[in-house]
Amino acid sequence: MNMLRLMIAMAGSAIRALSVQTLVFMTLVLAVPGTVKADEYLRLKVLVVVYPNTFAGTVGSSEIENVRVEVDEAIEFIWRSSRMRLHLAADDLTIYRYVSEDQFTQPEPGRYVLPYWTLNGANGSVAEDLADLGYQSGSYDIVVAFYAFQAGPGRRNYFGAGSYGVNSLLGKAGYITIPMTWAPKTFNGYFEHEFLHVLSDMFNESGSTSFPLVHNGDFFRFVNGENASYEKWLLDGFSDAEYFDRIRGWGSVEAFKDSDGDGVPDYSPYGDELSITEESLGSSSNFADTDGDGLSDLEEATAGIRNGTDPNHPDTDGDGLIDGSDPDPLVASGTEIQ
Repeated sequence: MNMLRLMIAMAGSAIRALSVQTLVFMTLVLAVPGTVKADEYLRLKVLVVVYPNTFAGTVGSSEIENVRVEVDEAIEFIWRSSRMRLHLAADDLTIYRYVSEDQFTQPEPGRYVLPYWTLNGANGSVAEDLADLGYQSGSYDIVVAFYAFQAGPGRRNYFGAGSYGVNSLLGKAGYITIPMTWAPKTFNGYFEHEFLHVLSDMFNESGSTSFPLVHNGDFFRFVNGENASYEKWLLDGFSDAEYFDRIRGWGSVEAFKDSDGDGVPDYSPYGDELSITEESLGSSSNFADTDGDGLSDLEEATAGIRNGTDPNHPDTDGDGLIDGSDPDPLVASGTEIQ
């Protein structure tokens, strides 16, 4: 598996010369999932910070609330894509102080990024804010900062979003920075992508070099179609050992009750923290395949990119093909995907 991962990670202009048939075969081999440890998952703690008032703009309460909606969507995507082995437990923090221009870096003139550290002569930073509020070293695995930013004359974002890897602040935490410039419904995508950069750094810092290139989505979609999700494929492809053993120093391995051993928690061990459980799906915790269609409840829940098949209905798309025998149980046979 590691050798095949290296092959796809090194794919570039040279590999485009291969036949499409060869590429499809390689991708199918790479997509074989690892073994699922039914009742364990890795829980990473995330602090989501919003700065609604900066030199580059302001955002209101509805936009602040939307940040959490988008973060929750990203958390569910990661939980689903990792086959319920990786969960982000997120806390919210809104800091209303004014963030002045001198607190932003400019890698290029007029191109801005909000860093976590205090710049020379600047009055404040993310790191200072968290220290002033009493956040302790080691309290979070990742800090994500969303900040108000509207482009204007001579003022633009340096990139769509960015990350600085682990050991950035709070002792060990990775740092992700996302300007609230883009369409609100896209924040989850920026979060998911930058999270993969931080996850990759956790692997590297733990001594593993098996993490694929994060910026390989365009090539992946070239091979598999424009609707394919590279992020889902990547998260789905790691084995238990890679999640639980290779990430050392971040997160905690937690257990959930799984009465039927299908890999889907009966319920969330932390209130309603886990977004997909037998309880939320309405499926049975006594039968691994609730509707008897040949797909386990785990396979049903993780069938799609942002949704699953119905574990309580043997023919989710209503095309007459049982889900377990349907090559695409989320799309009715004969329906063209736009």
